[in-house]
Amino acid sequence: MLVRAGYQTRIAATGKDGLDLVETFKPDVVLLDIGLPDMSGLDVCTTIAETADAYILMVSGHSGEDVKLTGLGLGADDFISKPFSGNELVARIGSFLRRRERSRLRDNDGRLQLGDAALVRDLHTLEKESRSVSLTALEFRLLWFLGEADGRLLTRAQILERVWNDVSGVPTRVVDVHVAALRKKLGEVGAALQISSVRGIGYRLDTP
Repeated sequence: MLVRAGYQTRIAATGKDGLDLVETFKPDVVLLDIGLPDMSGLDVCTTIAETADAYILMVSGHSGEDVKLTGLGLGADDFISKPFSGNELVARIGSFLRRRERSRLRDNDGRLQLGDAALVRDLHTLEKESRSVSLTALEFRLLWFLGEADGRLLTRAQILERVWNDVSGVPTRVVDVHVAALRKKLGEVGAALQISSVRGIGYRLDTP
């Protein structure tokens, strides 16, 4: 179905093979089933989110909020429940790739300066002088979006739409979890940046 839609695809039957394939094929999008024969798809999701620059679309026969929240909290970008139509799947993947292309057009040199620190896209790192901290794919996109806003307040809805690809029904507390992780990493690198929160509304990035 995806080949007919014009996409290059690779298939892995196990979690281990999938992780190996992500490393060699370097996909833009990973369609990841939670139920795998050798390991949990959630564990695979965590590894991909931490090591690869790829959108993760998780697939499961479970549609409960807890399952979705777990997957999204581990780094998945979207969640699709079985059964689903081929048209829906192709549309979601197309949406991911359009967002990636828009991001690449905005980002010519792969760096975004944030006060005394810089985001480096190719390495997925935040750097300040000789210090560097690695970010997951979602953490990187979230911090980049906050940085592009130039100190403007972003609502949780805006963040979910841009960073999580406008996922329907994603709990807003997923944003809070990732902001907390980012704050910790800003401290690790010693960046003079602060993610400020406005109760009940959202977040903004304050730079010196």
